Amino acid sequence: MFELVPDQGSDIPFYPDSNAEITREAAETVELNGDWTIPEKALTVMRVKTGHFTVNISINTVRKADKLVVTFQGARGGGKDSANASRPMFSRRNWEALFDAPILAISDPIAELDWNSNVPRCGFYMGTIDNDLVPELNALIDVVCAKLGVPVDNVQMYGSSAGGTSAILVGSRRKSRTGIVAVCPFLRPDKYREGVIAAGMRAMGKTMDDYEQMMQDTPWRFNPLIALKDAHQAGQDIRVFVGQNLKDKSTISRHFPGIWRRWDIDPEGGVSPDGRVMTAMYDSAEAGHGHEPPEYSRPLWQEAQKFFATPAVARAKKAGGKKKEKAAVTDDAE
Repeated sequence: MFELVPDQGSDIPFYPDSNAEITREAAETVELNGDWTIPEKALTVMRVKTGHFTVNISINTVRKADKLVVTFQGARGGGKDSANASRPMFSRRNWEALFDAPILAISDPIAELDWNSNVPRCGFYMGTIDNDLVPELNALIDVVCAKLGVPVDNVQMYGSSAGGTSAILVGSRRKSRTGIVAVCPFLRPDKYREGVIAAGMRAMGKTMDDYEQMMQDTPWRFNPLIALKDAHQAGQDIRVFVGQNLKDKSTISRHFPGIWRRWDIDPEGGVSPDGRVMTAMYDSAEAGHGHEPPEYSRPLWQEAQKFFATPAVARAKKAGGKKKEKAAVTDDAE
């Protein structure tokens, strides 16, 4: 089994916001291609008009590097009557101690809408049925790279749970080299909670019938496995590192097999024969589903960096037929 070894004691870095932080949005809105600047050595909240959408972002420039880390927020609480329910929410926006690079944290504008529901808010950064947010987000990422002097082919994306799903959906549609870290991501739309999807559709003024039609017409907008497969078939240099908690009952048997089966990876962790996808396991009953516990953050990130730095060289598939499948990682839906 390819299992991460946790940090111990004083080796565990301190991460100040634990995973996500709710903030007030910026008072002014800037145009994507307008004349705006990013302060140096600061943590700055901005509001950017990207096209059809206006996106709240947080930019951390405390650490300077030739790399940009983009973070995505997973599902947030419904908070129907909470004042914070529709405020910007940024994942890992001040984790410079781990990433050692500028951080662009993006709040999902759809999750900021009035959902009129207490179910978790999860828009997967897809935008609306009528307007696709992903091209606008990738244009935003490129503009931030230009303003920071970072090469557009040195972008890495990070998210856990639905944030990991979103990182794959957005990263898979980039034209330049991109590394994606997804922790316990949801990978199979047929296993998503229908109530959450229905609430999101209502917030957009749409129905589940509209959603089903979108899934037929443009499945890459919502299905991360299809988006990633399309990217690889198109020859795009997209690398994905999936960290999977063995004790995550939400994804270990329903979603995780989607990645190791389709990319021919050992179910206990490893690298795909094409060298483009890697999975690594960790064991944390306390963490369950969601972001990895602090003691695994650095081991997970370091393994991802080593993987991204290794050339994606295709390897011959192992002979001997189908790999063994442990009970803990069998897919109960196939």
